[in-house]
Amino acid sequence: MGSFNRGIHGGFSGKVGNVVGAHWRGIDYMRSLPRVNKGRPVTEEQLMHRVRFAAAVVFAKPISYVFNVGYGKLAKQKLTGYNLAVRQIYKEAIIGEHPDVSVDPALVRISEGDLVRPRNPAVEALPGQVLRLSWVDHTRPGIKADHSDRVIAVAYNPAKAEYQYDTATAERLDEELLLELPDYFAGDEVHVYLGMVGKTGGNACNSLYLGTVTVAADAEPEP
Repeated sequence: MGSFNRGIHGGFSGKVGNVVGAHWRGIDYMRSLPRVNKGRPVTEEQLMHRVRFAAAVVFAKPISYVFNVGYGKLAKQKLTGYNLAVRQIYKEAIIGEHPDVSVDPALVRISEGDLVRPRNPAVEALPGQVLRLSWVDHTRPGIKADHSDRVIAVAYNPAKAEYQYDTATAERLDEELLLELPDYFAGDEVHVYLGMVGKTGGNACNSLYLGTVTVAADAEPEP
């Protein structure tokens, strides 16, 4: 669509050939008519692409902010971190045969980069719908890691199609993060991810998939 200034005869309005002139909010503009589909059928390959892409978008969209943090260093002028994550999921995490495809959470990366990963990552469920994520900070001279690297933690609940995440509470040196989940997650199985990103939002590490854990309910009151 191209806008243009009014001449002595005013703005152009109406249709001439395959061009339409119109006026909106004080702006005169022209646009071409949409191309008419002349009955060319959609190919099986195109359908397959659309279904796989849709599955990737449905999984990634709710935590687009997390992906923009975790892939931010790799983002380019026209590709956000979220765009890169959708591409990763589309290429590497879609399973099944068309049209029955889905995302395998174990194959998803919430961050990418060449920071050194933390050692011995683990997750456990604590009473009260809390997850304890732990790791070992082995930062030392000569490796790409810093004590101040921020932790990215994500819990995905497929039964509820919901996520909980934290990108600002803990640093690498803390070696622990407590992720609080909604009370209605109790008894559900969640997939858990751990990543690291530079304190200033720079480089990240390839995230770690910590597997699944069943969310614990509130502790039973003592008699």
